Amino acid sequence: MSEDHRSKRAWALAVLCAAQFVSMLDITVVNLALPSIRRDLGTGVAGLQWIVGAYVLAFACFLLSGGSLGDRLGRRRVFLWGLTVFTAGSLLCAAAQTLGVLVAGRAVQGVGAALFVPATLAVLTHLYPQPGERARAIGVWSGVSALALPLGPVLGGVLVDALGWASVFWINGPFGLATVVLALRVLPEVPALPRRVDVPGQVLAVGWLGCLAAALIEAERSGWSSPGIVSLLGLAGVLLAVFLAVEHRSAEPMVPLSLFRDRRFAACNGVLFAVAFGLLGSFLFLSLFVQQVQGYSPSQAGLRMLPLLLPAAVAAPVAGRLAARYDPALPMVCGLVSTGTGLLVLATVEATTPYALWWPALVPVGAGVGLTMAPTNAALMSSVPPARAGIASATSIAGQQVGNVLGVAVVGAVVAAGFSASLTERADRLGLSPSAGREVVREAVDGGPDTGDPAGVRDRAWREEVDAALTDGIHRGLAVSGGVYLAGAAAAAVLVPARRRRRDGPADGRRGSGPQESDRGAVSR
Repeated sequence: MSEDHRSKRAWALAVLCAAQFVSMLDITVVNLALPSIRRDLGTGVAGLQWIVGAYVLAFACFLLSGGSLGDRLGRRRVFLWGLTVFTAGSLLCAAAQTLGVLVAGRAVQGVGAALFVPATLAVLTHLYPQPGERARAIGVWSGVSALALPLGPVLGGVLVDALGWASVFWINGPFGLATVVLALRVLPEVPALPRRVDVPGQVLAVGWLGCLAAALIEAERSGWSSPGIVSLLGLAGVLLAVFLAVEHRSAEPMVPLSLFRDRRFAACNGVLFAVAFGLLGSFLFLSLFVQQVQGYSPSQAGLRMLPLLLPAAVAAPVAGRLAARYDPALPMVCGLVSTGTGLLVLATVEATTPYALWWPALVPVGAGVGLTMAPTNAALMSSVPPARAGIASATSIAGQQVGNVLGVAVVGAVVAAGFSASLTERADRLGLSPSAGREVVREAVDGGPDTGDPAGVRDRAWREEVDAALTDGIHRGLAVSGGVYLAGAAAAAVLVPARRRRRDGPADGRRGSGPQESDRGAVSR
């Protein structure tokens, strides 16, 4: 291999890693900008949920179709399209003056990420056909991707403090443009494959997920019994049923439901869903608590989230060794219990509790996630034959994004309901009339400019009541997330060890389902 070819291939790997990095970064970088956005745009809890949820909702809905489009039209071409769409969405977010424009920009970002993320692994596989080189390249790609999550809050906090919340989106403009220019020069085209896009499945997936997310996010504002919310929930159920029926009968389904007949595969997907469900929603409201309630600046808040994020990176290699020596279920169960217990401890932290007293509870939350992810993915991939590893991996990633969507929506709905109920009680104690109390609560929950201060009570005492009420709501949300993790631990303990590896070979006598071959299949799609 010539030196020029090696250099070009290294640059191509850098481009792929950069694109993956920014897609993961945008999951967490925006969280520490939310209090600033809330003040500038006058939005409430539901608005914040849409800002976070629109990105992961679009990402989840279009991820599998993005992979199919790359197969059909060429991975390099779809990669460039996706990165261009993502950059355009970022610039739209940065220029937004209203909540609607910002949410629309976040959705455009998610569509762009869904197009280019599946292409990164496909192009990487083409660049590195030898198994050993490919494994090392995937290791670099995975490491860069994992680095984005802890860097997101730190970078976001620094940018918001220095340049304002729009800067977390502006930065994607020059970054995306430079990556597109480099990609045009160094990325090779990968031969297209005759793979059909599942259009009915795609439309139905957007429909049922969108209706469900909208109902959960808007229910606290409109009322759970309102005709609009009831209709959205009913429509989501109908569309989900139709989606499952269509996917069951499709020759090339977007989601191959037959994979879920394997109990181990289904259980591992359930565990990964639980991790995604609990983590993003919890992190959103922990970020809000640190800034909105405890009064830290965005950069200070980012640094205070590191005890949650750094242990995840430290625990991941430990989990791999434990899974290899014993069974994947051991680190999975330990990790889920650790995270769930940590979240339940955080659900007892009061608005006035000093950070020095509660930060240790962040450590088991992050360490538990690190212990869970790698063994669960390994167990999942070992449950399918190599020929189906690619679609199994893509289905799992899409399921995690669905978990992110529903976690933000459900945890946010619980937080909003708890905030509203607690604030109503506090307004009553202040002696407000029922009508005045309802107006105060509505303004506070919807994020009005005066945070719901009633006339004559607009002082420090009322601000403390609002903070305490928000803390009560966050307590409920963290308790729900913790319960989901503990339920996942119980499911993993019962279901995942059901197919233990024999001493003389892989489970079920399936040779070739080891890590190396699974990895090869996972990236060959």
